[in-house]
Amino acid sequence: MSTMLLVKGDTRTQIKTTITRAYDGSAVDLTGTTSVVMRFRKTYTKAILFTITATEAASGDFAKGEAIFTFASDNLNIDAGDYEGEIELTYSSDGATETVFEVISFIVRDEFA
Repeated sequence: MSTMLLVKGDTRTQIKTTITRAYDGSAVDLTGTTSVVMRFRKTYTKAILFTITATEAASGDFAKGEAIFTFASDNLNIDAGDYEGEIELTYSSDGATETVFEVISFIVRDEFA
């Protein structure tokens, strides 16, 4: 997965993800989940800075594994640097959780002004 590039202080940032199975590339059907969340932290630390709950993509849907993570207006009021995100699914049928193995890398840079 590529590194996502973000700007400190931005207030309307979104990322779109497609969650797939590593063994065959098929999309994970997210319609059977009660939540799809991304935990966000500074790289090489353990403290979670915030958690974002995904919404269904307007151009696709959960059945295709597509989810949108929208950062809250104050989420990117953080120091410039390297960060990472971990996605976890919670299934409605039994409350079981599944964590996506691959971590999303982020670089946050300072704004010009």
